[in-house]
Amino acid sequence: MPAAIEGRSRLTLQGAERPLALEPRARSNDNPPGGASRIFGAVEGRLTRWARVGLVVAGYAAAFAAAGVAGWLYDLQLAKLPYDTSGGMYAGGEMLWMSAVFLVVALGPTLLALWFLRRHERAWNALATAALVFAVAGLLAVLLPLVAPGAPTSAALVLMGLLGLSQLLGVPLWTAAFALFAWLAPSRRSRRTLFAAVAVELVIAACAALHWFLPFPLF
Repeated sequence: MPAAIEGRSRLTLQGAERPLALEPRARSNDNPPGGASRIFGAVEGRLTRWARVGLVVAGYAAAFAAAGVAGWLYDLQLAKLPYDTSGGMYAGGEMLWMSAVFLVVALGPTLLALWFLRRHERAWNALATAALVFAVAGLLAVLLPLVAPGAPTSAALVLMGLLGLSQLLGVPLWTAAFALFAWLAPSRRSRRTLFAAVAVELVIAACAALHWFLPFPLF
């Protein structure tokens, strides 16, 4: 009997010690960085699903409001200047200014929405692929004048010209946005694709520097 009791006690002690022998699971390399977790994790833990949606929608509403205020200030400033050019030029400048303000402010809720979607790997892979396609298409549009100089002769060339202009003017924003997306990316695949998009945008940035600062534009 004592031997049986001793054997049972050993089994009980071994069974009790098994959980203590488990080592903590190593952190996966596919998780977002700790900085993103500290910034967005505290906000996410206190919000319901509808609260998250409302927060993102409110962020985009704030971006539209900021763009409206920027347009109003633009008109207020230009009203003090002599009217010595066409109304289309004024309207074009206002549109570019309002678009820039909207995109900069909208970057905040966009990052928040992407954080809320970090568990959806397919959505992140689709976003990363779209970013890379946008960057490559933008680079082709920027280089298009080298192949087809002169005024565009078709609707496709007009659209490519607008895309090239949006890249030449907005390359700092696109580069920063794709870099931040890569910072939040939850998987290696999406992160590498976004870094590739950032690399293409850096090439476009070099083209933009040549275009804006050379005495004779190449593009």
